[in-house]
Amino acid sequence: MARSAAIRPAPLASAARSNNFVTWAPTSEPKLSAVQQNPGPPPPVENIGVDAVLRQNVNDPESHTTTIFQEFSLEGQTAVVTGGNGGLGLEMALAFVEAGAHVYAIDVPEQPSEEFKIVAEHCRIMNRDLKYISASVTDDKEMNDVMAFVVKDSGTDSMDICVAAAGILGTADALDYPVDDFKRIFDVNTTGVFITARSAAIQMHKQKNVSGSIILIASMSGSIVNRDHHWVAYNASKSAVLQMGRNLAAEWGPKGIRVNCISPGHIRTRMTSVYLDANPHLLVKWSTSNPLGRLGRSSEMRGVAVWLASSASSFCNGSDIVVSGGHQIW
Repeated sequence: MARSAAIRPAPLASAARSNNFVTWAPTSEPKLSAVQQNPGPPPPVENIGVDAVLRQNVNDPESHTTTIFQEFSLEGQTAVVTGGNGGLGLEMALAFVEAGAHVYAIDVPEQPSEEFKIVAEHCRIMNRDLKYISASVTDDKEMNDVMAFVVKDSGTDSMDICVAAAGILGTADALDYPVDDFKRIFDVNTTGVFITARSAAIQMHKQKNVSGSIILIASMSGSIVNRDHHWVAYNASKSAVLQMGRNLAAEWGPKGIRVNCISPGHIRTRMTSVYLDANPHLLVKWSTSNPLGRLGRSSEMRGVAVWLASSASSFCNGSDIVVSGGHQIW
């Protein structure tokens, strides 16, 4: 799946250093169209579903409305996505913006990628916020500072959604696996996810009405072994994320903070494309490893991510949503 070769002009942008991290945001003028408006804020619980219909005045035509699309709305909420400079992270960040949220993507490079800049410009034209912050998920103090900054900078004075999507892949035979490489994968994929979730939860706990949705990006590889692939460190790190999600859901759920995992299958991203380009025979192998007979598209993560982030999933906590084309049923 080759990326488009079309060349687009780079947007005007502003970069600033806040505390010890760099922030970036486009500065072009919004050109909002009426057809791009969000459906509005999420409806009150009492206005949703069959019970709401039974209570309404049958003779009042104005009371006959639909709420399903509004239930997925993130209007007025603040979201952070680590690993948001590209791949699945950027896809989910864009989906949150389109659903109405103020979104901050966090990643390691000091400046965002060109694809991020193009997407951020697109969001700015729609009068939506998609900003970039350079920070490391393995730095506890830095992540705490970033989350506190986001709450203030967003103008919402809240932290509503956090997606811990930063991750790295490594491959080596277990007998020869360099221990430092093994530790590095766990440092980013597991410890980094915990630091991200905790730093967001700290801000959520400070709110007058404690609430929030935290989404940990695990992998189907945390539940299965990828046949013929020597990914012991990666797979083990993702298994740890799944158990972490269950524990945090149990601990924070009673306080109004939901924690769930998403386990993607073989999805074509920038990271997996590099691996596939170096091992072209794997394209057919991966594509035929699920009943749908293909790799997933990054955009196919959008729906489940917005659902978990929104009030539409208000009773979903401690779950792992597998998006693999059915890989695990064979």
